[in-house]
Amino acid sequence: MKKLLVVLLGLASLNVYANGCGGEYQPATGTCRIIDSSGRQIIYNVGRPQSSNNGYAQNQPRVVNIEVPSRYGAWASNPKTGISGGALEMDSLDAAKREAIKTCELGGKNKPCKIYAWVRNGCLAVAQDQNGTIFFGSTTPGLAEAEALEKCQKNRKAQCRIIATEGCSMPKF
Repeated sequence: MKKLLVVLLGLASLNVYANGCGGEYQPATGTCRIIDSSGRQIIYNVGRPQSSNNGYAQNQPRVVNIEVPSRYGAWASNPKTGISGGALEMDSLDAAKREAIKTCELGGKNKPCKIYAWVRNGCLAVAQDQNGTIFFGSTTPGLAEAEALEKCQKNRKAQCRIIATEGCSMPKF
């Protein structure tokens, strides 16, 4: 009988410590109450108790991978005329390049245009220096214009301006 009592007390104490509480655990509030050596009551929050299913909590989050199609953007320009065009939110890189060239060439009036930059799931912006040289920023949202200006000023040390504000091609959830 003594052994059974010792075993039961041991199991009861294991149950208390399983949730990280060294005192009285209050499951309704998720708090632990202990009384220190001077008689003061200390209450603190603890995590939910763990179950006995291999040490994992019962409400373990699941990882679910979702296939989200990529989106593409491209920028084309005719270096002789300086006329440019772009495309955003396209389903494929080829489609983005074709649309950017089509936009740049203005129905054949501005041929030939060439792709100078493209982006997958990101943003593009274009800066130009006083000589007409163009620089691209392609990065995360909100930073493409700053990147384009930085590249322009670093390489040419000239007056630079944004000629195409940031445009993004991001996946749709």
